[in-house]
Amino acid sequence: MAQSSTLPDMSAEQARGRRMDRIRGLSHAMAVGCLVTCGLLVAAMAIYWALTPIRTLFSQAGIQDAPATEIDILVRLLAFGISMVPLGTLIYGLLSARRCFASFAAGRIFSSESIKHLKAFSIAVAGSALLKPFAGAALSVLLSSRAAPGSMTMALNIGSDTIIALIFAGTMAIIAGVMAEALDIADENKQFV
Repeated sequence: MAQSSTLPDMSAEQARGRRMDRIRGLSHAMAVGCLVTCGLLVAAMAIYWALTPIRTLFSQAGIQDAPATEIDILVRLLAFGISMVPLGTLIYGLLSARRCFASFAAGRIFSSESIKHLKAFSIAVAGSALLKPFAGAALSVLLSSRAAPGSMTMALNIGSDTIIALIFAGTMAIIAGVMAEALDIADENKQFV
């Protein structure tokens, strides 16, 4: 009789061990993916502002009339800097997510460290989403200042991607809050034992 009660416990423990191994492996891959994505985002933004034709830049900024001449490197550098504000915020968030995944990979699933990094990730995603329309408006003013006289434009775009990013950030913030509550309950239960 004692053997039958320990066998299910052993298989449940083995199943939990396999789940934890899977979580650790996937978390490690996600941590690496976050870091690689950060580098690729910066490189892609630099390539975009260095190589994109002027007509494409202006149309994507919501400006109708592109100048006939090329914009100078200073304007492209300023535009890159403006674009990096929301992107830099997102990169900070991805680095926070990387630290959260690294905690998971180390087996610290319900820890104050992983919860703190998950909260930072959600705040950064929300911040990036909120900054993006303002960066776009600043870019439209910067680029249109190089167009024909009297054609200064300010384009403020709020798209579904902004709303989806805010919903995602809110979801992650709630999950972090639930994890914090679970950690508090677990700590309270440890005090009773």
